[in-house]
Amino acid sequence: MAYRPRARDLSRRIAGRICREVAAFGDPRVHDVIEEALGEAVSLFVDAMAGAPVRGATVAHIYRRLGSLEGRAGHNLDAMRAAHHIATQEFWREMSKIAGELELPLASVSYLAEALMDYQHQLLEHAMRGFAEPAPPIDPRLPLFAALVGDVRAGDLRALAGRAGWAITDRVAVAVIPGGPVSTHLGAPTARLLAGSSEGAMVMIGASGEVQLRAKAVVAETSRPVAVTWEVRLDDTRHAVRWGMRALALVAEQVIRASEDGIVWCAAHQSELCLHADPMLRRFADEQLLAPLMEETPKRRLALAETMLVWLRTRPSAPVVAEHLMVHEQTVRHRLRRIKDLFGDRLSDPSETVGLLAALESTTPRWRRDLAG
Repeated sequence: MAYRPRARDLSRRIAGRICREVAAFGDPRVHDVIEEALGEAVSLFVDAMAGAPVRGATVAHIYRRLGSLEGRAGHNLDAMRAAHHIATQEFWREMSKIAGELELPLASVSYLAEALMDYQHQLLEHAMRGFAEPAPPIDPRLPLFAALVGDVRAGDLRALAGRAGWAITDRVAVAVIPGGPVSTHLGAPTARLLAGSSEGAMVMIGASGEVQLRAKAVVAETSRPVAVTWEVRLDDTRHAVRWGMRALALVAEQVIRASEDGIVWCAAHQSELCLHADPMLRRFADEQLLAPLMEETPKRRLALAETMLVWLRTRPSAPVVAEHLMVHEQTVRHRLRRIKDLFGDRLSDPSETVGLLAALESTTPRWRRDLAG
């Protein structure tokens, strides 16, 4: 019982050493699984030695799962044995230290050693059972989905579609849903709709009508915005996925908004998608065009940018701009004078004002968001 507060540090230390020293466990994604397995194993052993009621089913399941993951990854048993050796070595070193601190008699230390060796042997047996389990069959739709969001020739796509039993069409639309998986019935594929995850988002691919119906159902149930693209050629699907991802990013940046039905219709925002295709390049270009504003304080810069944006769109009178911005018209006049001082003749050059307007539309939402944050 005296050791329990230190158990978590031990499991972390063992997990770290395994991931550093055993190449097969070097993938950072495996670290959490290993630490979970070790944490449960250490806690179970400590409870058993303290005489507390224990249930080992969870630990057995975790170790079988860990072994199964190693088997499916194509690794051999050497890695599992090496990890087992490290865990045993570290665990016994820690137990010996605790035995000395507690001044346990030799008989107790011997019992502890035998119990630890037997326990570690059981854990390795569970992992090896998982390693030997046959891998579950792969859903043939998964390779097709991966190919569509990746980069595969159309001929290969048709072969994959045939194996998956997917009713392939020459043109498809894409829906991108932020925030990971949705409920089973909403994320379920059909004969005309593929579904899967990509870069942390849920992606659906299929005939335009079916994609739109599913997207609306997702919005209704989750209240998440869903980006829906226009139809593209089958071998351009990966580009449509990228456009949908970018559209959702622009919604988060307050550059564009979802429509009243909760759908971000990418076809309605093609110009913004073009303008913001490379965010860092766009930001650099905008700040060059708006360089005179960059010398102002953030609050003053935003006020001038908002005023300039409204004024450049239709060149209304000061009272109209004031009404739109909900400020006093004299405030607008002061701002417009400052804007004319900063930009001078550029405000009367049509080729310049087109660029300035585009830069303001791109940058003002970000400045507003930065100031609020």
